[in-house]
Amino acid sequence: MKVKPFSLSIPFNTNPPSDWKDTWDVQLYVKVEDEEDYGWGETLVAGSGIINSYLSIINDIVIPVLSKVELTEPTDVRTILEKILFSAGNCGVVSGAISAVEMALWGLKARKSNVELTRLIGGKVRDSVKVYASFPRFGKIDYIIIATRKSIERGFDLVKLHQSPSSVIDAVKAIRGNYKEVKIAIDLNSPFDNLDKAKEFVDKVHKYEIEWVEEPLWPPNDYDLLSKLTEFSPIPIAAGENEYSLYGFKKMIESGITYLQPDIAKIGGVSKFLEILDLASKHKVRVLPHDRPDASPLSLIYTLNLGLVKSQIEMVEYTIADFPNDLFYSLPKFKDGYIYPSENPEVIEENIEKYGYKNRLRILHFSDLESKLTRK
Repeated sequence: MKVKPFSLSIPFNTNPPSDWKDTWDVQLYVKVEDEEDYGWGETLVAGSGIINSYLSIINDIVIPVLSKVELTEPTDVRTILEKILFSAGNCGVVSGAISAVEMALWGLKARKSNVELTRLIGGKVRDSVKVYASFPRFGKIDYIIIATRKSIERGFDLVKLHQSPSSVIDAVKAIRGNYKEVKIAIDLNSPFDNLDKAKEFVDKVHKYEIEWVEEPLWPPNDYDLLSKLTEFSPIPIAAGENEYSLYGFKKMIESGITYLQPDIAKIGGVSKFLEILDLASKHKVRVLPHDRPDASPLSLIYTLNLGLVKSQIEMVEYTIADFPNDLFYSLPKFKDGYIYPSENPEVIEENIEKYGYKNRLRILHFSDLESKLTRK
């Protein structure tokens, strides 16, 4: 079995332009193939674009192991890689690298079996998945209003903001002043390092009828602090995009959050995602999968296919950027706030070189970093 990684920079262009235009153009794809068939997967390159860290896991461990070990089931491959790499910490870079390979193995298995991907993971319960418009961070309130108008015109009924704590309330006020009917969620990216600040924020923003507040606390996996906030907050709390282990997801669920947000490209792939969905179902917590809303549809297609099979997935995060139509044979189809995803994703490999990786420092000025780091 051959494993081949591809480093890409797919431009992240939105209209109006966002503050993250030059930071979300980093992608890592993996192709797994045997003598007859192949599959594609994707890692979400987090940590401000530390792509070489993920590549070292793939090149130093994954490729040598899969060239020697006879394993065909994606779950078995994920498990053996986790056991080999557990002393490096099965989270973040390690689980992200495994995600792309495990995903690609599902794609390979579907092609070898000549069945739809959804058939392998349980069978469809619906034909489309509801999505919401996930905004990047914008530098002007006017841009947020323009993006909201365009999203409503496309058919979205919910928008999620990624504004900093210092600007997000003004942004919410502006949206409410122009579009009272649209639903609003807020992703804070973990700015508040104490409970009082978080309580003060949800108190201020509650009157604007917010659907949920996402990752309000630092660190995001302080389950005890999270429990205290969920007990207090009149707004539903969402979290999970920076969680990796089943134990961690269980603790997060027990903290009282309303929405769980696993990311298939970070946690270890499809099989881990299915285990987390089972856990969520057992504890009757709602699931809103995280997907970085950049211009890459690869891992998103896997998430959407899971959404066709698993009814506890209520909505999926969706970008307002355009996907590259010369890089995929079939892209998700959007209609009235719902997505009809393509089945097994297929990358046009000969066009990858058009999106060659651009190496540069990429720091997303999340939470309080905007006040601590200045751009030169």
